[in-house]
Amino acid sequence: MPQTKMFRLFMLVLALVATACVRADRVTTVAAAADGQNWSEQAQKPETTVQSFTTVNGGDLKARLDAASQQARGQSPYWSAYSFDVRPGVAVDPTVHEFHGNMNTIGDTTIFIGTSAGGMTVETRNLAVFLLRQPGTNQVNRMEIYNLERKREYSGYPVYWLGRANNEESLNYLQALSDGNQPNLLGERAVLGISLHDDVRVGGMLKNFVRSSTNQRVRSSSIYWLGQVGGEQNFLADIVRNDSEDRKLRRQAAHAIGESKDRGALALLQTLYDSVKDTEVHRSIVQAAGDNQDQDAAFAFILRVAKSDSDREARRTAVRQLGEFDRPAAVDELIKIYTSDADYEVKRTVLHSLAETKQAKAQTRLLELARTEPSQELRKQAIHVLSERGAEVIDDLIKLYDAERAAEVRKTVLHSLAEIKDNRVEDKLFAVARNDENVELRRQAIHLLGERAGKRSLDFLSATAQGTDGDAEVQMQAVRAISERPSDEAVPLLIKIARTHPNQMVRKQAIRALGESGDPRAVEYFKEVLTKE
Repeated sequence: MPQTKMFRLFMLVLALVATACVRADRVTTVAAAADGQNWSEQAQKPETTVQSFTTVNGGDLKARLDAASQQARGQSPYWSAYSFDVRPGVAVDPTVHEFHGNMNTIGDTTIFIGTSAGGMTVETRNLAVFLLRQPGTNQVNRMEIYNLERKREYSGYPVYWLGRANNEESLNYLQALSDGNQPNLLGERAVLGISLHDDVRVGGMLKNFVRSSTNQRVRSSSIYWLGQVGGEQNFLADIVRNDSEDRKLRRQAAHAIGESKDRGALALLQTLYDSVKDTEVHRSIVQAAGDNQDQDAAFAFILRVAKSDSDREARRTAVRQLGEFDRPAAVDELIKIYTSDADYEVKRTVLHSLAETKQAKAQTRLLELARTEPSQELRKQAIHVLSERGAEVIDDLIKLYDAERAAEVRKTVLHSLAEIKDNRVEDKLFAVARNDENVELRRQAIHLLGERAGKRSLDFLSATAQGTDGDAEVQMQAVRAISERPSDEAVPLLIKIARTHPNQMVRKQAIRALGESGDPRAVEYFKEVLTKE
């Protein structure tokens, strides 16, 4: 390249570098690992917690709340806390390692309804209502339900312990919090507190919130808990049927029926499905049926919808639900639907559902479709969902790649392999990048190697980019892949390539990548080159 053109290129890149340097530093977000401590190691006896609190005396809950306010006067924000009679069959932050069932998180409170790995109902009985108040105004601005058997710091604020409240005074107090002009979250937490009480009045209070509250979060939370409390199917069904009701609440009511342990819940959902006309509510009823504990009857109902409903989206919803059933019959029925339903989107959904099942038969069926399906797009979809099954499909995907002739399908196989973290995958990507007769596939393999962390892939990219007898397009792709690596790995290599590579196109690619990096070492390199000019 003539020196004037090279000089203009350096000036352009230098401008890019300068622009990059004034931008804010790039922020890298990493998923935090879960707390390494076992929950059992964070457990403590409830009396240990209570002994660390300041005990407040009084004739009833109101008197103790007033006394706590007097003792905390002039201090920082403080908690006032009391225990209550807890509903059985519900767990709050339990000290278990494995759990099967439903989980919901509201603020600092995680609610579990289900069983341990051994099939035992998980429940916690040592719970307390914690109310965070501002000194002076004594206003409640936060409420939590805490498990007293879990170690907590309570945000460093002092805790005034009010002892046990009887149900009537506790429910009346929480109802006032829910009914009053409170922030959305506080009203919702008050509903949670009411719902966790073991008292026959809870269902009636929740229904009153649904009927009269102007706070949609309070209404939604009340509907959810009516399903857990039980005995309120007719009330919930009326909400589902009500065309003038908010659609989200109608869908929430359907799910509450589905999660209910009441007898006849599934039969009621089927009746609602045949009568409700709103399409979104209609589909929510199918999803709700999948949550019901009568799994055999739920399977039969959902299968009927998947095979015969005239609404394509309802059929897709049912197909997705079929993938949640861990039984061989679900795989067989999904394949029948795939064969008989001409709708492309339904077929795609079947493939995803097959990937969701844990049945070995599903993997076999997906492989058959990946090899033999006449539609190339559906073949590619089958290959893509196969990768969701992890390392167990690596060998099958490699065999599929070797037997396949269509470049687009082979590219999909490479993408699917690259989703799996395994040395066998890297070995295959290395082999394709070195030897495949299709240059585009070689470039694709190099790109995918660039996205994988590790010394093996970096060494390969470096050797490929700096080779003197390789294909220029492949070498340029290796440079691009190097530029995606962390700067401490990429920049020194890019500078070396920009200085020494015999191919002008590859050097230009390295220079362009350096200019886009915003790295101070790249700036120094450009200064050095421009000084020589």
